[in-house]
Amino acid sequence: MKKIFLIHVISICMMCAAVAQTSKTDPNDVEGWAGIGLNIKLPGKWDIGMDYQLRTDSNVSRYKGSYFTPEINYKLSKKLKAIANFRYASTNNGNSSRIGMGIEYAEKFKKWKLEFRPQLQYTIKYANDGDVSNQSKWILRTKLGLEFALSKKLEAYTSVEPFFTFDKTEYFIDNIRNTIGLKYEYKKNNSLGFFYIYRPDYAKSYNRNFHIAGIKLDLNWKIK
Repeated sequence: MKKIFLIHVISICMMCAAVAQTSKTDPNDVEGWAGIGLNIKLPGKWDIGMDYQLRTDSNVSRYKGSYFTPEINYKLSKKLKAIANFRYASTNNGNSSRIGMGIEYAEKFKKWKLEFRPQLQYTIKYANDGDVSNQSKWILRTKLGLEFALSKKLEAYTSVEPFFTFDKTEYFIDNIRNTIGLKYEYKKNNSLGFFYIYRPDYAKSYNRNFHIAGIKLDLNWKIK
């Protein structure tokens, strides 16, 4: 398991070549993401949450947009939960909205945690907001993640998440998010994370590459 984790981390780091707004002659860009997430554990098997994310692009020199994602989860079993969410984005390229539904499965092995999160998304209003580049109404995203506890408060993680389209006129894979990161629990149930995403995009006539550096604050509350 450690070898798989290290191989994925090394492979992403090797892709960090020198990288402004993408074009056919320069298909690379660096983005910055900063977010905050609130998750509230309700009595019983329900959770509700809200994520906000601010993004910049053009080598982190231009405001790209604000992204809001409320979500609701229902615990089906100890390892499995159902998820449903709505995402609204206000960006330089217009406003977009979509709904998503799926499941999340988690399995723990001592200091390791394996997660699988397939999710089907339906686009209500399309804009080129940076998540997908084609205008297919339906998108399937399948996230496979691996976490490792470095200490009681610090964990490392990596994941791969391809975005698939069902539109026959578009490319089958729109883009892939390859992520590595660290998360530090500075207070019980509250953590601060830093991550890097290498995101190759295949939806244009030429392939594009996005390098994303991000930070996120996660807050977890419980209502008894």
